[in-house]
Amino acid sequence: MIELRNAYPFSALVGQAGMRLALCLNAVNPAVGGVLIRGERGTAKSTAVRALARLLPEQQVVAGCRYGCDPAIPAHLCADCRWRLAAGEDPLPRNTRRMRVVELPINASEDRVVGTIDLEAALQKGAKRFQPGVLADANRNLLYVDEVNLLDDHIVDVLLDAAAMGVNVVEREGVSVSHPSRFILVGTMNPEEGDLRPQLLDRFGLCVDVKGIRDPELRVEIAEREAAFKTGDREFLARFRTADLDLAEALGAALKALPKVRLRSNRRRLISSICLQAGVQGHRADVVIERTARALAALGGHREATADDVYDAAELALAHRARYAVRREQEELAPQDGRQSEEANAEAGERAEAGNSDESASGAQESEGQGEESAQAEAGEQAAGAEQGRTTGSEGRSESPIEAEDIFSVRKIELARQHKTRKTGGKRQASKASDRRGRYVRAEAKEKVTDLAVDATVRAAAPHQAKRGRARGERLRLERQDLQQKVRERKVGNLIVFVVDASASMDAEQRMAATKGAILSLLQDAYVRRDKVALIVFKNRTAEVVLRPTASVSLAQRRLERLSVGGTTPLTHGLMAGYKVIKSELSRDPTIRPLLVLISDGRGNISMFKEEPLVEAQKMAALIKSEKIEALIIDSARDYSTLASVQHLARVAPMYQSYALNACSDLAERMEGRYYGIYDLSREEIAAAVAGQLNRRR
Repeated sequence: MIELRNAYPFSALVGQAGMRLALCLNAVNPAVGGVLIRGERGTAKSTAVRALARLLPEQQVVAGCRYGCDPAIPAHLCADCRWRLAAGEDPLPRNTRRMRVVELPINASEDRVVGTIDLEAALQKGAKRFQPGVLADANRNLLYVDEVNLLDDHIVDVLLDAAAMGVNVVEREGVSVSHPSRFILVGTMNPEEGDLRPQLLDRFGLCVDVKGIRDPELRVEIAEREAAFKTGDREFLARFRTADLDLAEALGAALKALPKVRLRSNRRRLISSICLQAGVQGHRADVVIERTARALAALGGHREATADDVYDAAELALAHRARYAVRREQEELAPQDGRQSEEANAEAGERAEAGNSDESASGAQESEGQGEESAQAEAGEQAAGAEQGRTTGSEGRSESPIEAEDIFSVRKIELARQHKTRKTGGKRQASKASDRRGRYVRAEAKEKVTDLAVDATVRAAAPHQAKRGRARGERLRLERQDLQQKVRERKVGNLIVFVVDASASMDAEQRMAATKGAILSLLQDAYVRRDKVALIVFKNRTAEVVLRPTASVSLAQRRLERLSVGGTTPLTHGLMAGYKVIKSELSRDPTIRPLLVLISDGRGNISMFKEEPLVEAQKMAALIKSEKIEALIIDSARDYSTLASVQHLARVAPMYQSYALNACSDLAERMEGRYYGIYDLSREEIAAAVAGQLNRRR
């Protein structure tokens, strides 16, 4: 019996058909290789994963086995279970359990993931005993990794290796252990927070992109169902309990039917043709599509995979692999005899009937519908961006869009290594880590040991055993001075926040085009780095965070294409918005290295706190300095402060006083930041100036 008290019903999820289908297919055939769910926050990603576990059938496990081995498959038993069999414990005792969701903490160390030596047993008894990690708990369960793109790459490598091989191999301090680790891997990520490296991305079997639902009626339905679940509405629970039980039965039947599902040779040729047409690299996609198509056929009750099954599988397997779009074609099969033609017609009828029967069982059709909905939403978003470019500013000045062709060719920015010790970090530069995350690179003596290096400790104590009176066969005799601390190495990342003046002026378009190019240049190779870039644009009477901190080049380019210029100059608003973005990111990760880059003429003319605009900007500059936020100021205006006419106007008319002052140079001095004139820099050199500022940090 499925218990709905602690998990939202899977069948009660509204929309997101592609995500639901991908999860069900992995449940039917875990060999598919897991699923990566990409999308914005609040799209029911984690809710769907937890709900799925409630639908999966119970499983037999070896009683007393810490890995939950399957007693029916001797080849998948751990070393302890094989030893028990050899000792005469045949058959092995059995228990029944339900699959569960094992979650991987985002700050998990490698030892926590793969397992490590039991230090207490090693030091007190001299025994080499293995202490299992997350991969041991995940065996024959569902492993859920939220924000997988924020994990260290070596952690993701370990997860994907175990998922592919079904075995976790651990070598720690002279201990070599392997144990079964077969699980359904589900990773989620928000692309705005950075991408996975292509090598890691490819190793997820399926990929689904999810978006928030735009239909007002469906959004109301989501809120109503959530309220009914929270209040324990009996009618709601009864309705979806029945639907979940039906879906659980369908999944159980598909699991049993999967070994009997066939895939004809012409379907394999179709798979090969689709992969070639999509321009995918390697052969993993072919294998994944085949496995997914068979799972689709089993779920649909087919004896063999159809062409539609293959195309539906390709949509899920190539979402993160395809270079080119794949056109779905109706495959013409020449029947060998009348019976084959009748079988094909019957198959088509079964599919049509299945498509009209139950929402949960018709995931393929829903997935296609969701794709159309996503395309329509994207087209609408682009149209809105184009419309915004044609509108006029609130101050009555026309705004002109900055076209994509204004962006200059990007280039790779190499930064010097950072040797400063940090608690955590990203992937830009190697540095020491004071927590248990990162790779163990060496050991050192330390007064207070929090992360013991057993191998180094044993080596340090070994020469002193004779004089300490240790007899043969006794445990190692340790003293405090023998203890060695592990030194781990991670890499730190940078946060570069561009605060850009988009007000109407002679150089506004030059300023914006140069900024676009600098951002894209700094984001190049972002898939192998932890560096993030944010963009804040200020004009009219407000500042807008156009691009939140991200390492995604594609997202940045989409947002940058829609920028426009025009209106007045709310400089204080822009500085305040940049300050808030940096403080928000520092609250999440105090070890990031923020750099605020202001590109403006410095002549604010809109007040935020009902003071003189220039005075307000100077106060914000002082605040940024007091928070020790590094700054780089790029002056987009020529310096007119030295002209006699400007100085004369400033003396006779207070309204012109700010023009007798090099405003950006003054702000740079108040922030203790570096100052550049945009006329002294080419477009490419703006990015180089940012890189140079980061290189000076020691």
